[in-house]
Amino acid sequence: MNFVIIVAAGQGKRMNANENKVFLPLAGKPMISYTLKSFQNCPLIHQIVVVTRKDDIKKMNQIKEEYEINKMSLIVEGGEERQDSVYNGLIILNNARENDIIVVHNGSNPLVKENEIEECIKAAEKYSAAAAGFPLKDTIKKTNNGFVEKTLDRSNVYQMQTPQAIKYGLFMQAYKNAENKNLKATDDASLVEALGSKVKIVSCSYENIKITTPEDLRIAEGILMKRGNAGFRIGVGQDSHKFSASDKKLILGGCTIADEKGFEANSDGDVILHALFNALSSAIGERSLGFYSDSMCKNGITDSKEYLKVILNKLNEKNFRINNISVSIEASKPKLEAHTDKIKESLSKILKIEKEKIGITYTSGEDLTSFGQGDGMQCFVVVTIQ
Repeated sequence: MNFVIIVAAGQGKRMNANENKVFLPLAGKPMISYTLKSFQNCPLIHQIVVVTRKDDIKKMNQIKEEYEINKMSLIVEGGEERQDSVYNGLIILNNARENDIIVVHNGSNPLVKENEIEECIKAAEKYSAAAAGFPLKDTIKKTNNGFVEKTLDRSNVYQMQTPQAIKYGLFMQAYKNAENKNLKATDDASLVEALGSKVKIVSCSYENIKITTPEDLRIAEGILMKRGNAGFRIGVGQDSHKFSASDKKLILGGCTIADEKGFEANSDGDVILHALFNALSSAIGERSLGFYSDSMCKNGITDSKEYLKVILNKLNEKNFRINNISVSIEASKPKLEAHTDKIKESLSKILKIEKEKIGITYTSGEDLTSFGQGDGMQCFVVVTIQ
């Protein structure tokens, strides 16, 4: 059998997060879910063991259920150091045999590919120990007191990553040796090297990065987007209203347009925010505005910004953010070009996005529709979210 121990018990101090970094959202999903899915989908992996902090065991079980990680058989409490955490996962494998392959992988390396896992396993079967890494591209210098001491030859230098795969018997022997000699190592291959055994290097993609800082998260999202796996969605919404014969104010995008007729509507009739609500809702698979607004209107809530908060909250719950919005308005009157900056400014504050990510265009309709004939206004909104 082939086992994997996924190490997810670190503090992640450099992420400046208030929680275990493996639970941070990466393109709309917990970082650890990508890691788990890679090993769940790998046919050469038979059993998944996760090592995490005691306080995170419940949350890890929830992720197991939500993302259907049925190969995950055990969740183990981590130790003081990474080396201790791996050992906690290793000693719980009571059914492991001498030549079974134990793969160790960082929970914060979520971009590992299935073929990289398989290549490490096959190399470990042949050579007893293997580790993934990529060759360094940059010049490396050794320093002393802030000054260059020596320029190193980078031609055979690798930056190590995970997975690292080792035969069970050899792995246990390496840990006993480390315990006897009080050795501390930052990766599993080092413990095998300390025995005098060789470790086969398996080249992996430069995309297989360990996420350590907030900047790494943004890089990882870019990689996922390139792979077409970044939770990128598009939504389309539409709304229209007749102009009112009363002295109701015209409100568009949360912005009041002075000296212009408002709309016939139970609410303020803000066609931009209504269409925006439906666009966002369709992008995340929720219901249309009317489902929520009817009860709010009955309670005297007519401000469309309050309606929009409902769908913005759902967006946050699903860990999505708005990339950009495109607004298209059809109406022969009033002429709105002069108000564009004010409307953009209002939308920017409501949505907490930059004005440059908001586009607004207008068409008169040229008498072809009731909107082009001056009876009302129609608005279409397209949004992209990630």
